[in-house]
Amino acid sequence: MNLKNNREVLLSVAADSVFLPLVTSFVENGAIGLGLGRAEAMSLTLAAEEIFSYLCQIASPDEMVEIRCSGGGYYVRAVFHFSVEDFNMRAFNLTTSVSVDDEASLEEMGLLIASRTVERFQVLKERGKGVQLTLIKEKKYPSSDEDTVPTAMPLKEFSIQEPNPEEMKLLALLVSRHYQDLITPDFFEYPGKFVDMVEGGECRAAMALAPDGHLGGGIIWRWAGLKTVECFGPYLFNQDPDSSIPESLLENCLGHIAKTHAVGLINRYPTGDLPKEHFEPLGSLTIFQQDGPPTSLTAYFRQMQEDPGTSVWSHPELEGFLQGEFSRLVLPREIRLVKDLGETKTRFSVLSTEFDRSQNMVTLRPIGPGMDAGENLANHLKLLSRESLLSVFFEIDLAEPWHTEFTPALLKHGFTPRLVLPYAGKSDMVIFQLGDVAE
Repeated sequence: MNLKNNREVLLSVAADSVFLPLVTSFVENGAIGLGLGRAEAMSLTLAAEEIFSYLCQIASPDEMVEIRCSGGGYYVRAVFHFSVEDFNMRAFNLTTSVSVDDEASLEEMGLLIASRTVERFQVLKERGKGVQLTLIKEKKYPSSDEDTVPTAMPLKEFSIQEPNPEEMKLLALLVSRHYQDLITPDFFEYPGKFVDMVEGGECRAAMALAPDGHLGGGIIWRWAGLKTVECFGPYLFNQDPDSSIPESLLENCLGHIAKTHAVGLINRYPTGDLPKEHFEPLGSLTIFQQDGPPTSLTAYFRQMQEDPGTSVWSHPELEGFLQGEFSRLVLPREIRLVKDLGETKTRFSVLSTEFDRSQNMVTLRPIGPGMDAGENLANHLKLLSRESLLSVFFEIDLAEPWHTEFTPALLKHGFTPRLVLPYAGKSDMVIFQLGDVAE
């Protein structure tokens, strides 16, 4: 899936505070030109200002910083690329606080502000290639007005078509109305965002439409990693139990994916209408609820072409789980163990935090390694225990050796490996789950 209309602007500037007005003007005007509203553009500009100011403090004035701004339909991305080795990312942790008595933490206050003014951030450090820091700010969209949702009816005849923007908004509204009790992607709550995601190439959609234009169902899919596609649905609206719409929607999705290099298709949030005979179960997660019993959510996988195999990294304490899952799923993998042989490591680790408060869920992901991995995880769990977030997950990518170093801390604090998602990142992803942080 190639991103459409993904325009980009570039600025290369020395890490000298004299150029700070140039950087802020570049990011602000670039963000507005790429589609952000003024308020969102100013938030991204503030984050960029703090990042550049911090770099000016720790880098030599002749150190070059490259800044790229690009639009992805529903968001704008600002990417900083620099070669400063002692860039301290600790401030990007959700648990970081600033003390007026701690000079070091005061110096990092700008990074703390930057991390709080954007929706997502990513950090990539490659030996010999410097640091790539990405800030992502999303457009602001109005939520759906459920009073405008029309009544759906069973379709006697239908065809599978690619929806136009108005039909996309209708699909989002119908999913929000008919699947309130299931976990669905949050973009359905903002139909305009869904339109921009499809139009921008972030995902694709297919719909079952009657000759008179009535909508009977839909399915959505997007890339989940370098070799895997994730689908959502199929979603049906007041259709007969024996309707052939689910099968037709899935066949349309599979037909498009078969033309790509995708090795597999996953569905982590299946509906009851998913034709499960076409999939293998990957395992399940438990979704805890404020009212009512926990719900088991099974993820499914379908291999689209022969898996060429790959090597993955594992901590020794995770090896047994991986061996069992790779054998059960017949995935050709070479497991390489990560061992601590006394090498020097960075002091502070970094975790990103993605909230889904409508479902009382939170997902932690490692951004940077550090000797304090266990302490950092414990501090995050203490904070989350006060947030009434009942379902807590932790994702690691087996392409990154240092990701697996969080394994002992995860197991110590009550996490259990639950799912392997083939090629859902750079390589396979493992999802750990904590039972209930309130326990």
